[in-house]
Amino acid sequence: MSEQIINDPIHYSNWLELLGFETLENALKLIQQGIPENFHKDSWTGKIEKANAIVNNISKRQEAQPEIKELDSKYNERMVMLQNESTFNEHLIGMKSHKFALIELERIHCFQKMVNMEYIESLMQQAPAPDNMDEAVKFCLPTRDEKPKNKILSTFNSQTNTLIFATDNPDSRILGNVQGEDQNSGRSFAGFIYGFGLPQISVVKYKGVYLIKNGYHRAVTLLKKGHKFLPCLLLETDEYQFTGAQAPNFFPIDLIMSNKSPMLFDFQTNAAVIVPSRRLKVAITMHAEIQILPI
Repeated sequence: MSEQIINDPIHYSNWLELLGFETLENALKLIQQGIPENFHKDSWTGKIEKANAIVNNISKRQEAQPEIKELDSKYNERMVMLQNESTFNEHLIGMKSHKFALIELERIHCFQKMVNMEYIESLMQQAPAPDNMDEAVKFCLPTRDEKPKNKILSTFNSQTNTLIFATDNPDSRILGNVQGEDQNSGRSFAGFIYGFGLPQISVVKYKGVYLIKNGYHRAVTLLKKGHKFLPCLLLETDEYQFTGAQAPNFFPIDLIMSNKSPMLFDFQTNAAVIVPSRRLKVAITMHAEIQILPI
């Protein structure tokens, strides 16, 4: 365990980060973001250089194609239920094809740089054994009713017309906007839709590369537990922006499409380094005001 976790477990948790795929300078910056008050460059340099050495020996990653199997027909009822859920179409934005399948875990590429070790440990207690496919399908492809409920605290400041939602779940987000008319008064309203990421694990194929799009922590958990195949929604797109990998904090496209592309398996090698980081809450703030503008 890191010094920060031992001394202050309330405010710090450990993350497993693929620092071997970063330059020394970038890796040090990532670490310092998590422990700005207790950062000592010299204590991390050796760990990063060791991780870099692992990645330097990687080659031919674009040739690593995963084995893909069909899901047993006994799961057809679940698949129909999932496709009938109102949020399912969010999976399909920008996709040219989709199907439910089993995909070889070790050969899936990834764009997310880190996973939370504390969350992984909690999932290890919930994850099914490698020979229990029924529970694995449920674990990876839950219906809305099976999804664990997320706690959200909310407060409204009537003086500033500000609404704040706070949660421990880092997967919370603003999903879009909404407009309508109040059925009682007939007055128009406008606002935002907020919520959490989709609960089903998805993998997206882009130019021959299979990238895990959603469900990193569960996928890493199953890999650690000895599973060989991942039940998932398998998607395909021709547009990189729809892979989910285009965000600034993810690995760049040049690395992902190279022969040193990061893969899920790398979280189990010395290319990954345990790094402490401050615990965070997510706050979604919505504010409304009237402005008088000159014409």
